[in-house]
Amino acid sequence: RTEPAEFKVLAVDDEVLYRRAVIKALERAQLNAVAVDSPFAAYELLQKERFDLVVTDVKMPGMDGFELCAKMRALPAHAATPVVFVTSSNGLEARVRSAKSGGDDFIVKPFLFIELGVKALTHVVRGQLENSRAGSQSFHAKA
Repeated sequence: RTEPAEFKVLAVDDEVLYRRAVIKALERAQLNAVAVDSPFAAYELLQKERFDLVVTDVKMPGMDGFELCAKMRALPAHAATPVVFVTSSNGLEARVRSAKSGGDDFIVKPFLFIELGVKALTHVVRGQLENSRAGSQSFHAKA
């Protein structure tokens, strides 16, 4: 019997209560999470480490979540890493900016732990399946 793959999630939120809530929701979904309180700290980590998912707030001082996502997309290791925005902004403009910046999903605060957990698991499993499919296609192309 094999153990489930270890998924690593980066959580970014400048508000401590929401940061803790995101971590708790991810832990309940049995995902390993690293939390930071600023998009600048997140971008530094993204340059050094590989993550399977990024869950980020939108409104943060200095750089918002949309900008973080766009910058992250320029990093080869994170060009396709799923991004879930968790924000109090529910308007059409925020949803459009989410898509334009490269975001994969959108959850409105306050959120249900189960909603975030299920969406996070869905994105990391889908990402793993796509990576393994791409790997097997390149293997077959070489054969």
